[in-house]
Amino acid sequence: MTGLFGDKRMLLTLCWMLVLAGLVQRAVGLDPKFDPSTRMRLVLVPADAQVGSVIYRLRATDEEFEYPLQFELVGDAASATVQIETLPCTRFNSICQANVILQRRLEAGRYYDFQVAVKDTKGGMSVQACSITATNFSTPHDLIFPHKTGIIMVPEDAKKGTELDYVLANKNPLMPKPVYLELWGSPLFAIRQKIISPEMTEGTIFLLGPLDFEKQAMYHLTVLANDAYAEPGQDSRNIAGLEVVIIVEDVQDVPPVFTVAPPVTRLPPGLIPGDKVLQVHAEDGDKGVPREIRYGLVSEGNPFTSFFEINETSGEISLLRPLDDILALTHVGDPVLLTVIAEEVKVARDEPPAMATTVQLAFFLPERSNSPPYFENDHYVTRLEENAAPGTVLSFTDPYTPRVMDDDAGKNGVFSLTLIGNNGTFEISPNVAEGHANFVIRVRDNVMLDYETAEYVHFQIVAQELGPATNLSAAVNVSVYLSDVNDNAPVFEQNDYIVDLPENMTAGTRVVQVHATDVDTGLGGKIRYTQILGPQNTSLNLDPSSGVITVATSNHGFDRELMPEYHLYVEARDDDGIGNRAQVLLVIRLIDVNDETPTFEKSLYEFILSQNLRNFTVPAFIKAIDGDAEAPNNEVRYELIYGNYENKFELHPITGELKLTSALVRRAKSTRQRRQTSQQQQGQQESEVFVLTARAFDLGVPVRFSTTTIRVYPPESRTRTMTFIVPGHDPDRAKVQETLADVTGGKVIIQEIRPYSGTTAVPGATDIGGDSKDRSLVLATILYDGDSVVDIARIQQRLSVNGTVTNAISQDERSAILYKAENRVLFWLLIFLAILLALGILTLLLCCICPWCPLYAATRSRNGWDEEKPGRRIDRPIPVPSRRVGNLEEDDTLTKPH
Repeated sequence: MTGLFGDKRMLLTLCWMLVLAGLVQRAVGLDPKFDPSTRMRLVLVPADAQVGSVIYRLRATDEEFEYPLQFELVGDAASATVQIETLPCTRFNSICQANVILQRRLEAGRYYDFQVAVKDTKGGMSVQACSITATNFSTPHDLIFPHKTGIIMVPEDAKKGTELDYVLANKNPLMPKPVYLELWGSPLFAIRQKIISPEMTEGTIFLLGPLDFEKQAMYHLTVLANDAYAEPGQDSRNIAGLEVVIIVEDVQDVPPVFTVAPPVTRLPPGLIPGDKVLQVHAEDGDKGVPREIRYGLVSEGNPFTSFFEINETSGEISLLRPLDDILALTHVGDPVLLTVIAEEVKVARDEPPAMATTVQLAFFLPERSNSPPYFENDHYVTRLEENAAPGTVLSFTDPYTPRVMDDDAGKNGVFSLTLIGNNGTFEISPNVAEGHANFVIRVRDNVMLDYETAEYVHFQIVAQELGPATNLSAAVNVSVYLSDVNDNAPVFEQNDYIVDLPENMTAGTRVVQVHATDVDTGLGGKIRYTQILGPQNTSLNLDPSSGVITVATSNHGFDRELMPEYHLYVEARDDDGIGNRAQVLLVIRLIDVNDETPTFEKSLYEFILSQNLRNFTVPAFIKAIDGDAEAPNNEVRYELIYGNYENKFELHPITGELKLTSALVRRAKSTRQRRQTSQQQQGQQESEVFVLTARAFDLGVPVRFSTTTIRVYPPESRTRTMTFIVPGHDPDRAKVQETLADVTGGKVIIQEIRPYSGTTAVPGATDIGGDSKDRSLVLATILYDGDSVVDIARIQQRLSVNGTVTNAISQDERSAILYKAENRVLFWLLIFLAILLALGILTLLLCCICPWCPLYAATRSRNGWDEEKPGRRIDRPIPVPSRRVGNLEEDDTLTKPH
């Protein structure tokens, strides 16, 4: 026993070890993994490898796809030798990569050891030990790149897609994959590669975006060749780099740019003709080969150009005429505007056309004595409805007078009116006035006129003199108070309301309480809940004040079997129920309740026992259906509750199939029973019918059930199972049963009705034409008794009545029926002839026993010997007890010799 327990403990320990090993293996498998082909256990690098170049490409994957992965060095010892650069990687990649960049020149024969780690987003990490040794070998650049480019010149106006140059790269003979090229350095360039031979790949560098010499004139790119050629035994790097320099050539496409051009200059008093006013300076916008610049004044449409001159090479502007002449042409405070043009000098015929640039300069003349404008009131206040339409005029009532004045005469009395601090909400007119003006303020944009955001708007009106040599102005504050308007609809606190209720809920059941708010004030913010929209909405009550929804009646119509959930909408309106409206979704999800009783498909099931009393002629199934929507409420079970006194029958609780637990034993009849009349025999046969009561119940709470009757008939010679072909795709079962009962003269029990698929389904059936899809196959059991009668007239009447199962009989089918009827007449004729023959035989027998008949057997003795012929034995019938065949009794007469 001790050894047995020890073996069990050892087996249990072994199982736990296997489980722990599986867990450890699973945990290890969750970490990222380095690509086995990129392990840096010992990488040979030629000593002439350049500092800053990529000497190796690392790759890693993660089984959990926890991308991006991050590569980094572990420890501080290797920080001075290499650097790890993680390449861009997203969670949609299947692999992440990193470049190993050389940080210092290598010494031949020396080993450099370091460790590299890769991490995923969940903290999983793998580390690999790496080692680099330098060899005396020189990198064969010409073998790696048979064709390489050094400096590429590209004009800045080159179009997108322009091919700049190409690169050829040889693959590593030890690698099965071809060499793959990458281009790094700028998103404006890309490389398109093509495998021109199994050993060589061609990469074409092309332009992806526009170039601008003035922004960047040179690009340093790097072409990386993955799995490029490497000398075996001297160089085991899996990547090689090629530096490419792209120089952008300047094109004359930028006009001159003014570097010195003061927009506003105030002229000092006492300025005389010939004095310098100011000097402008412009340069060619093209920095590659800049052109010389010439200056000039644009005189077209400008009356003041003749008062000034400009030096075309230096850009110096000087006064030509006295200031008084200019003052005579301008208003007080008005600026004098000049337009200066700077134009490039074209010196060669094949050069691009010369380009020019203009700039506008404003000169303010010396100031004069002046008084500022003023407003009639020191501030203005008015009231306006929120969301007032554009164009609405602000009304200033007494004591406010919307007027502005300037006491200066002439040009010094000209002023402009502008609004400050209103975010473009209002506009004022007139914009320019002289001496005095009554101003009007209108709504320009009503976005900011929202009472719920701000109850007032403050801004200023500024009157600015426009006369020469003046900057006098005046400002006044304006306050516009907003009146609330019912412009907001109610807003429900939830986007939707979802409730779960039992389908048998009663009147008064609380469903849910909805709640809505409105930011408007007064009646505009007073909410009433007005109605419920949707199916069965009349079965619900909605409290208009509180928003509480209850069930109005117990006969509400909500039925889980008809619909699992009901979608309704609850409406709320402001302004005490007559204003703006809002709706919210109300979803009532019904909980299934066991309120449906299992119902049998038939109230009476009838089955016939087979001849061996061990089974039925057809499979005996009963079926009930529960209308509930969900389990276990709609799960049906079956049981026998009455009639199964000897437990001879068994009803499957799930499928409803009735079977015999054992073979039934026929009961033998006595001689007295065999002598009973036909009526007594009929009653006895009826007593041998088994009547069972079955119950179908569901698994819900409370349990619901229903019952049905099962009649099991004994096997008889008067019972037949027959197959009928009737017209119609899905005939009425009751009408078919009545018609077949009239045709056969017996009691019909239909076992099954299914579509007729052709004559092959019924051996011996004759196809009388027509589409087999319009006919059905009926499997029925016929029970005959002593009173079975076939009424031909009734059959003809039934076949001629519309609406019966035979109302769609075709002409061919009618011919077939007539043919069968003729066969039946022939059959009865043969029966009649057989009866006549039997009567003739009976007559002969009677003659043998009658004394007056010539065939009278007087010579026969009572002891059985023939008196006319001595020695001959006469055999007499000896009666034997009757025996039962099936459920019928028959008297067997055996003839035995004495």
